[in-house]
Amino acid sequence: MGEKSGWRRCYKCRNLVELNHGCTHITCRCKAQFCYICGAVWDPTVGCPNFCNGDEELERRQQEEEARIAALEAEQALKEEKAAKELVERELAMQRSRDAPEFETLRQDQCSEMDRFLLFERRQKWLMWTRHARQKVALVEKHSAAIEKMKERHAKTAANLEDRQVAAEYELRTSLETEQKNIRIRLRHMEAYCDGLGKKPSSDMPSRVVTERDLRELGQAYNVEKNMKQLHQAKINVMRDRQAKALEDLLDRQDVELERLTEKDRHEVECLESNLTDEEDLLAATFTRRRAAIEKRWEVAIEVLRNELEAPKGVRYAAIPLPEWPQEKEEEFGPPSYADEFIELGDMEKTLLTFS
Repeated sequence: MGEKSGWRRCYKCRNLVELNHGCTHITCRCKAQFCYICGAVWDPTVGCPNFCNGDEELERRQQEEEARIAALEAEQALKEEKAAKELVERELAMQRSRDAPEFETLRQDQCSEMDRFLLFERRQKWLMWTRHARQKVALVEKHSAAIEKMKERHAKTAANLEDRQVAAEYELRTSLETEQKNIRIRLRHMEAYCDGLGKKPSSDMPSRVVTERDLRELGQAYNVEKNMKQLHQAKINVMRDRQAKALEDLLDRQDVELERLTEKDRHEVECLESNLTDEEDLLAATFTRRRAAIEKRWEVAIEVLRNELEAPKGVRYAAIPLPEWPQEKEEEFGPPSYADEFIELGDMEKTLLTFS
């Protein structure tokens, strides 16, 4: 642009300088002085060392600049005129395309193909959603059956433990009662020995002497009988505490096992949902690629028809716009023709389909 406009570059700081009017003696912002015509260093005594005719040169350059500006304006006007003609021609070509029955037939074929594609897409999505719902229902039923089976097994295990504990307590009570009877029989024998045999000996039995040891053993027997009930109850309480601890440990282990099963089931459900989501994304991407391929084929068909119409008639036809794909609604499950299949599903499957 500087070369076309005749700008001069300062010999010292190399900045570009433009002169619109005035003399050709240039003083740059760096204080350097030079001639605007030839660029030579300005002499304070004689001026330009090359004695350039500045007025004639500036007039010539001004005329060249005006001619260049006029040429640019003419070129711009020509472009605008050409663009206006092109716009009119496009409007006429578009009107010819609208009025042409061949384009109308092609448009109808494309719309019919789009309807068939949308119907096929809705059916595939419907089948996918139905299959996903059944998979979820089957997995939920499997988990429910496993949890119920585990709960039944836990209940049987707890019941068996309680039965064994009751049987053990019954055996302990029986043994304690037997021990109590033995102690009472021994006490009666000792009482009889100490009270009767030493005082009233029979004719055929020798007399027996009750010693201090016998009395001490009798006193110990009385103490054993007195504390026997508390001792037996303490033994029963110890057994009950041990049994309660065993039952509590069993219930804790069962809770942990049930929690692990529940966590495993939750993980399986999450994996299934992730796989189903990936499948839905893959199906959506597949249909997106198919739509793009169909649109490309439609564009090619339109261009072929344009060439076929322009060749014999010698007039221009415009490309008609492609049919617009309708916006999908998330709440739509599919075309009404598949409603019977939806009615045949169970309540749980309907719920899962709704959430899908």
